[in-house]
Amino acid sequence: MIGCLLCLVVIAVGAVAANEGPRTALAFFWCGACVILLMNWAWRFMPGAVKLNNPANARLVPQARRRLVELSCLVCFAGLAGIASAPYTSTTQLGAALFWVVLITMGTGLAAAGHPAGTTIVVVGGLCAGFAGKLSGLTGALSHPIVILLSLPVYAVVIVVAVRAMFAQGGERHWSMEARRTRWTDTAAKRDPLVAQLDGFNTRGWYAAALRRDSARRDGRRLLLHALGPVHHPAEMAVGTGILALVLGCVGLLTAWRVDAEVVRGIGWMFAAVLLFVPLSFCLRLGQLADSNPAEQALARLAPTAPASSADFNRRLGRFLVQRAVGGWLLASAAGLVLLALGGADGEAVLRLAGICCLALPMVALPLRDHAGRNLSGVAGILLLLLSFTADLLLAFPIGRVTGLPVMAVAALLGIATTLFAVARGLRTMRASPCAFPAGRLA
Repeated sequence: MIGCLLCLVVIAVGAVAANEGPRTALAFFWCGACVILLMNWAWRFMPGAVKLNNPANARLVPQARRRLVELSCLVCFAGLAGIASAPYTSTTQLGAALFWVVLITMGTGLAAAGHPAGTTIVVVGGLCAGFAGKLSGLTGALSHPIVILLSLPVYAVVIVVAVRAMFAQGGERHWSMEARRTRWTDTAAKRDPLVAQLDGFNTRGWYAAALRRDSARRDGRRLLLHALGPVHHPAEMAVGTGILALVLGCVGLLTAWRVDAEVVRGIGWMFAAVLLFVPLSFCLRLGQLADSNPAEQALARLAPTAPASSADFNRRLGRFLVQRAVGGWLLASAAGLVLLALGGADGEAVLRLAGICCLALPMVALPLRDHAGRNLSGVAGILLLLLSFTADLLLAFPIGRVTGLPVMAVAALLGIATTLFAVARGLRTMRASPCAFPAGRLA
């Protein structure tokens, strides 16, 4: 959900920047990529990296702490250099942006490492950022080109000092940071009893009802999918799509009230496109069957209704996985079109959303793989989808210019063609692979 909301903010602000010219939009997305890099560094890389900084690894790997510090600093330098080198049309806010990015990123990294100053920096920085708009003189001074050039080495020194503090070099401070990080992890892992009771209540009921119905009918094809567990049931995806659609609708109403209804109608298709992240996450989970009930999958493999040969079993499973994925894609696309209709969007906005949905359709082929081998990384799946999305969109421009058809219509046809090719190739891969159940078995 956090990733979807982050993408929503990036798309919405990027759409506003696009109205000011292509250079402004390019600068924004350039900076957005750098900020996402720094956020992943602070939220995902640092919690794992600090665990490597322990006495056992220090004995096994010479100069382990120094290498961790160097790698962490290089990532921060790359993100900071990317923000500073973006092709801005105006640098009136660049100096202040660099200051807040460094402050919040270092504070988050220190907090993730268990340093006592991390939370304080994040809280104080967040409070001060709310009042920074009243200090227009300071913002202008920080954004002067000479000040920006002189501040970059200062920020580099701050990053090195902060990163070295994240990786404590033995002593009591190392163990106190380790204890604080462990307490935070244990607290975050505990769920509120009310939330735990309400979470998935309706979806569990729907899954149980479907399981009873299919068991009474002795429907071997549907029982095969029940071996994937309730988290892969369509009810989970339907609830997620409905909640996200409700959030997007509220955000659209708030934006129309605060800004202008015409602006929301112009970028409403971008808001609706965020719904595609729900079936995308569902398809990625379907591509990682080794994490879902291997004992039940082994029993399903031994059922009398299960196909005897691995090729037949995998072909049937592949067809069902594609059906589930296509169903999620259709649900998200329909919900997006409904949001556009409620917002009063025109035909051009509907065509743009339809084109984006078709460009994202190759996601339905992500679950089609050799499930008996290693799991497909979620990052690799997203990169493959982005590659096909970008290639089809870039190819649509010259084809549309030659044929005279709308670019998004051509892109939609290319997305459908790419999907058919990917699905056919994925089904062939599954037929030639060892039996998918029990998942995760070595080939």
